[in-house]
Amino acid sequence: MEHNLNIIIYALLNQKIIIMIKKILFLSVSVLLIAACGNNDNTEKNKSDTTEIKLAEVPEINLNEFDSLAANYVGKEVKVTGIVDHVCKHGGKKLLLVDGDYNLHIFNDNRFKESLSGSKVTVKGIVEQEVVDSAYLAEKLKHEQKSYVDADDAEKEKLKDMTKYITKMQDSLKKSGLDHFTNYSLKFETLEEKK
Repeated sequence: MEHNLNIIIYALLNQKIIIMIKKILFLSVSVLLIAACGNNDNTEKNKSDTTEIKLAEVPEINLNEFDSLAANYVGKEVKVTGIVDHVCKHGGKKLLLVDGDYNLHIFNDNRFKESLSGSKVTVKGIVEQEVVDSAYLAEKLKHEQKSYVDADDAEKEKLKDMTKYITKMQDSLKKSGLDHFTNYSLKFETLEEKK
């Protein structure tokens, strides 16, 4: 009988130990799942923090320094602030940003609102580089002459002005002793109007 009692006690102890082990395992797994979810939230938060930092990293260049610094940013995103001198009336896809004696052309695939003229804006865009050499100028002159073949008097006057400008650029190129000029502009991405 005593032997049977020992077996029963032993069985009950084993059963309690197994139940305790199950509880410990259950609690351990629960703690690990909660910790994993907590880390996942932190990972998501860190990802968004990185994105916010990335957005803040877009350098802002003063308009008076743009020409001297633009070569360092070709193909990269920058911000520039100035006054919209005018929106191109010909197609509306170009605006001239000014700040005192300094200016910058901003190009867009879509039309700018003409109401932007006179507004102070911050433009974010990609710096583009255009190399102007004598071959480019000759091709531009030929293109302009073809564009105004059936022109009225007012358009012929524009062609005359454009021809003078291109000739002046060709002369400047020869006098400078350089084989090209480099123009920098901004390919439009976003615009924020300042109040």
